[in-house]
Amino acid sequence: MDGRPTPVLDARAMRALDRFTIDSGTPGLELMERAGRAVTGHIATNIVTADGGRVLVLAGRGSNGGDGLVIARLLVEHGWQVDVALVAGEPAANSDAATNLGRWRDLDQGPALDLDAATRALATEEPGYVLVVDTIFGTGLDRELDGEMSELVGVLNSARSRSGLAVLAVDLPSGLSADSGQRLGAAVTADNTITIGAGKPGLFLGAGIEAAGRVTVADIGLAGPADAGLDVLGEVLDERGCRRFLSPRGRGAHKGSQGHLLIIGGSAGKTGAAKLAARAALRSGAGLVSLAVPSSVAAAVDSEFTEAMTIAVADREGQLDRGAMAGLAELERFDAIVAGPGLGTGPGAAELVEALVSTVEAPLLLDADALNVVAAGIGTAGLARARAGRPLTLTPHPGEMARLLGTDSATIQNHRLAACRTVLADGSPTVVLKGAATIVASVEQLAFNSSGNPGMATAGMGDVLAGTIGALAAAGSEPFEAAALGVYLHGTAADILAGGLGGPGFLAGEVADTLPRALAALMRGPSAPEL
Repeated sequence: MDGRPTPVLDARAMRALDRFTIDSGTPGLELMERAGRAVTGHIATNIVTADGGRVLVLAGRGSNGGDGLVIARLLVEHGWQVDVALVAGEPAANSDAATNLGRWRDLDQGPALDLDAATRALATEEPGYVLVVDTIFGTGLDRELDGEMSELVGVLNSARSRSGLAVLAVDLPSGLSADSGQRLGAAVTADNTITIGAGKPGLFLGAGIEAAGRVTVADIGLAGPADAGLDVLGEVLDERGCRRFLSPRGRGAHKGSQGHLLIIGGSAGKTGAAKLAARAALRSGAGLVSLAVPSSVAAAVDSEFTEAMTIAVADREGQLDRGAMAGLAELERFDAIVAGPGLGTGPGAAELVEALVSTVEAPLLLDADALNVVAAGIGTAGLARARAGRPLTLTPHPGEMARLLGTDSATIQNHRLAACRTVLADGSPTVVLKGAATIVASVEQLAFNSSGNPGMATAGMGDVLAGTIGALAAAGSEPFEAAALGVYLHGTAADILAGGLGGPGFLAGEVADTLPRALAALMRGPSAPEL
């Protein structure tokens, strides 16, 4: 499946795809083995080494628990010390999970723990495990956890917080709704989730963003959703799918063939925003970048930023003045335009944004203050009417999206997908709702990002993203493709930095400078670990 997008399926479609694959000739026992091998390979490569301590596998009675029993067996075969807890009792006789329980017992690793024993082990001050693998429930859970199972989840979450115990969820953190991302009473909080066969919307929405941690989709050779006649909600922006958005640069490339991007912004005190966007655009491969800024700051920007060209426009007290659009002659020479980073929200900025929206034919990206003046003026419906089918990308964070829709950030965060659909209903832009698991949406396409980390919660990251997307659009990518690839590369660059530093503390400018490494990593292609 390399090169094809990783689908996102709801729980009903996921169960149907599993059944279709089995009915088409791949035994469920084989799919269980593949899932276990994929997860074990991830553990071996990314989480713990053979001499790093004990692993506890929490196994349910169903297929998810069967995956856990495969994982336990494979870890033991490769040198790990593993305990298994059958927290919901033994699987049904003659089931695939029961077959894998027998294979586990053949290793003679001692008796499995029950629910009470697992809870007591995790409640101790030092549980004695370096990793807990959660395979209790999968996509089939449709009720709230209560009683002893809820207690186990609470004790596990407490142990994770208290002792630094790593938690890996298989398919979904137990107790999380596969479709909505809501906690069903109680839900496991994982550091990593390896989800099987396809992404599930609940991993990228609501409480799922926090509960799932880092999400990786394991390809186990399921049939394609289209073959099974199933609707796909969207896709995961991951290495496999995003490679198709790449346009390799030929040997005859020159700066004129790689696009000319115009960035408009940079008012007094906010020139850094526009410079970060330009820096990211150049690091993303833009052939030419021009920065249009108020005349009072143009000299400082020009002297500090050697690789971009500077255009001085009408200025009033360090912000764009009315008539600034007149200083942007021959806009048709630009292949794409980004407006907003450090723009300000005065009358001149509002006038310029409305003029750009109604007159520019090139792809236009509105970010930051450009979105704020839209919210205070023409609104999303007026924006759609004025843009009238020409390429438009909006890149709000939750606060900016709240202003666009006349609500508050908390409401947006609780209903991120619905917020994107509301904006799309007013026209046909591409919407990038930033944050953990950034959503990229158009009328026909939807994607959830899998890259990025909490270290990105610092100033200037949105400006870097705007410049990255703008550069890709200027080079000829369609709006959705530019946005999707830009979002993924932006997060990947941050992941490279976090991996080197071991945590947060990197700067937005450093993310911009790491974009070439992120692009190179994507071009090299996947290297999935397996045992």
